[in-house]
Amino acid sequence: MTDSSKQVFGETLRQFRTKDNRTQQDIAMSCDMSLRFYQDLEAGTKQPTMTTLFRLAGSLDVAPAKLVEPAYEQWQKEG
Repeated sequence: MTDSSKQVFGETLRQFRTKDNRTQQDIAMSCDMSLRFYQDLEAGTKQPTMTTLFRLAGSLDVAPAKLVEPAYEQWQKEG
């Protein structure tokens, strides 16, 4: 995953979280991860494992593909 696609993933994550009026801490706790790791995901400095992706999607009540598709499209543009 490229740096810009990680940033797109983070932005997508933030959009879904704020749409539901939830805090970063709330999502991190519901996914059994540290707040710092969640913040790194939103900042685009880390990328999730599949297990983490599935937990995030479940917490946000969206399909995992909804979280990944914009990052994939960015990755394709750069490829």
